Amino acid sequence: MATTIGLRTSFAALACLAVVLVAWVRWKVPNFPGGGAAERVPLRRVAALPGIPTVLAVTMLLLLGHQAMYTYMAPLAERSGFGHTSLVLFVFGIATVAGIWIVGSLIDRHLRPTLLGALTLVATAMLALGLFGHTPTVLLLAVAGWGVGFGGAPTLLQTALVDASSPGNADVATAMQTTVYNAGIAAGSLAGGIVLERADAGALPWTALPLIATALATVTGRRLARRRRR
Repeated sequence: MATTIGLRTSFAALACLAVVLVAWVRWKVPNFPGGGAAERVPLRRVAALPGIPTVLAVTMLLLLGHQAMYTYMAPLAERSGFGHTSLVLFVFGIATVAGIWIVGSLIDRHLRPTLLGALTLVATAMLALGLFGHTPTVLLLAVAGWGVGFGGAPTLLQTALVDASSPGNADVATAMQTTVYNAGIAAGSLAGGIVLERADAGALPWTALPLIATALATVTGRRLARRRRR
């Protein structure tokens, strides 16, 4: 869209869609009263609940690795000689939609195995980009696999967090996860930039891979809370 109609027009279109979304939420989403201060559980107590530290740690590791790569997709595309960053991003975006759809069909029955599969797919994509990312075909295939794996990962992690926290503490737990998520975005982008300054884009997958592998090992070694059936 930015290439065809310009960056400012693209942002304006997104702003208009956001306004439509706000109107739709106002019209369709029911209102609920907020909880009083006395009803809130302290942050420290929620953070110490079994499973919460694991999910937050995996969230941070995943976002660090992902963002160190995703922020610098253009240099990765140029390194392969492909150069069409917009197409690479398009492939990634379509793949994330596929990942969300796959996760939606599996999350109720297979939360932990699906998360393990998603992290494995992302780690495999990082390995492929590190070894053969200079080849355009491998670049596109690896980016597609990365998108499928990452697409549903936030949903999986948030579901695991809500299950571990219980519905009464879910608002506090998800607020903490949002903070961790955004900290991971900032720190991952910074780390990727530092690596890119001192080396070339080929070093980025090797920066991300240990982080994703550690997240995978963490989920493998720890059990996530099971989904509560109603």
